[in-house]
Amino acid sequence: MSAPPRPEVAGELILSGLTWRPYTRAEPTVAALELAIPAGQRVLLAGASGSGKSTVLRALAGLLEEEAGEGTGLLNAPERPGERALLLQNPAHALVSATVARDVAFGPENAALPRPVIHDRVAAALPAARADLDPGRAPLEASGGQQQRVALAGSLALSPDVLLLDEPTSMLDAATAAQVREAILAAAEERTLVVAEHRIEPWLPRVDRLVVLGPQARVLLDVDAATALDAHRAALIEAGILEGPVDEPPAPVAPPSSSPGRAAEVVAALDGVTVPERGITRAVDLEARAGRLSVLTGPSGAGKTTLLRVLTGTARPALGTARGPAPDHLAVVPQDPEHSFVAPTVREELLASPWAEDEQLADRLLERAGLSALARANPHRLSGGEQRRVAIAAALAQEPELLVLDEPTVGLDARRRAEVLDLVGDAAARGCAVLAASHDPALIARAAERVELPSPPPEDPAPPRPRRRIPADALNPLTLCLIGILAAIGSFAVQTWQGGLLALLPLVLLGPLAVRSVRGGLLRLAPILLSAASLAWTTALLGEAPPLSGAAWLLGLKEAARITVFVAPGVLALGSVSPTALGDALGGRLHLPARPVVAVVLALVRVGHLGRQWEIITRTRIQRGLGTARSPRLLAGATLALLVDTLRGAEQQALAMDARGFAAATHRTWAEPSEFGRADVLGVLLGIALLVWPAVAAVLVA
Repeated sequence: MSAPPRPEVAGELILSGLTWRPYTRAEPTVAALELAIPAGQRVLLAGASGSGKSTVLRALAGLLEEEAGEGTGLLNAPERPGERALLLQNPAHALVSATVARDVAFGPENAALPRPVIHDRVAAALPAARADLDPGRAPLEASGGQQQRVALAGSLALSPDVLLLDEPTSMLDAATAAQVREAILAAAEERTLVVAEHRIEPWLPRVDRLVVLGPQARVLLDVDAATALDAHRAALIEAGILEGPVDEPPAPVAPPSSSPGRAAEVVAALDGVTVPERGITRAVDLEARAGRLSVLTGPSGAGKTTLLRVLTGTARPALGTARGPAPDHLAVVPQDPEHSFVAPTVREELLASPWAEDEQLADRLLERAGLSALARANPHRLSGGEQRRVAIAAALAQEPELLVLDEPTVGLDARRRAEVLDLVGDAAARGCAVLAASHDPALIARAAERVELPSPPPEDPAPPRPRRRIPADALNPLTLCLIGILAAIGSFAVQTWQGGLLALLPLVLLGPLAVRSVRGGLLRLAPILLSAASLAWTTALLGEAPPLSGAAWLLGLKEAARITVFVAPGVLALGSVSPTALGDALGGRLHLPARPVVAVVLALVRVGHLGRQWEIITRTRIQRGLGTARSPRLLAGATLALLVDTLRGAEQQALAMDARGFAAATHRTWAEPSEFGRADVLGVLLGIALLVWPAVAAVLVA
């Protein structure tokens, strides 16, 4: 690979003959691109889906790696961490820590800045990004707009010369998008700004230049942003950036006039529904009628997806009732269409559900959706717009009475959006009741009925209620690790069932020291106790003593006690440790390599997120009639889908981390110290006691 000389002016970007072909593609995604951006210029990068905008942003950030593809004209990596900040489309991929403050501190840590400087950078970056969140809050629990601003703050903490943003507002409602846009523009003062977006109108008055990309990132248009709409509207329509002119506003989709009785039929309804824990405190009434498109709209966080779940029977309201068709007459398309894919080819995907039996209908849907040429393609390898059309066509192949769609047009260019809207309109025209949750004005304009949810209630500005303090909070995570290790070593002294039971006594004392609630402690111990019971049964059945005899059960009891003594103290002790504090101890105190330490912390932070992904994947498969929650085949397929989804998310997270200097961080600091105190001396003594107690117990019962 070759690279041009690095620009000498801070913030200047020059791509000269950039060509890039990922190893997974036969043709380059970018071919011979010439692009020069002076320092301090604001550039809007537009183009149809698949035109290479994201690849160009990665190239400008210097983050196209030789392991992923081959190319020429690549920019070198930045000289200092965060010099060119890259923000991904999904802000959740950029969040790497358990709290807002530590997430913003991640970049300065990679730059090996002193702790006082890191704290100053965090304190300055949050208000600069207009991220008005408690620094101790978990960022993954914030709304999409708040997450986008936290990600922006994380980039600003490194004082970048360049801001590169990949569709930062595509997943937000208009009001939230405007807030994020203002935060970005305010942060971009005196910096070079490059924004990739499908919806260009809100950005054009605030940027200097519009660059439109075509296939393989070929420059179709490079013009002054102020005159782009007036002087180049036809070219923008041709490129799929703007929708073409219409003679009259789109009429609401209604059934054919020959079926008035069918049109009046209510297929599904919500009556007085509230879900306060999801912000839906006002009663919601909604009807989905045959042959009509209904839209559920409202700001981000208003509860649109929650109401769809209530209507489809996968969530319960606090008040009110929901009624809808039987499962075999219902089809649901999730916001991420890949969560519903189960087949290796597009055509097989349309016929995967047992309720999709008409192969001729599937072929007609392929043709109508413009997917005939992709019938043998793997749906996971298609573009975003193609994947949405596959998911909708697969839903229609079930011939449902009710079609439910969650944000079906998010992230699509004007041409792909029109194709999806045409599919939705066709479904309604054939008599299907269609209900979509969306904040897309084009989709809302086509709706016959519209239900707008109010803004969610404002969050309590008071700080979150602190967790109940326990003695284990005073111990360094390394001390807690030592307690678990010493207890595990001591368990090998258990040789009789009497000694095993006696060795369990310290657990009664350890529990109150390391557990915040009885329920939490039982949840931690439940897998251990189940494993111990299983081991006791297996030993009693297959051990050396006669099967299921008294002696066999006592032998099983000894093994169950030993495994409990081996595992339980460590689980109880480490269950109270914060992932971030554990990372500080492993990296800052033991000086272990940063990459595996950060990977462990990130995995612990995202355990809850994996649970949500698993719930979405299994629910989608159940709704397609592919099995029940206990079906081995469904669970196996969902496990594979979760693994694939996790690996793809990890790839994006690694990219976001590298954009904040993680890849080049040969030495890093940690924002908080990992200190030892007097309490740790007592913790070490406790660990020694757990080490020797099983041996003492064995002597006592000998």
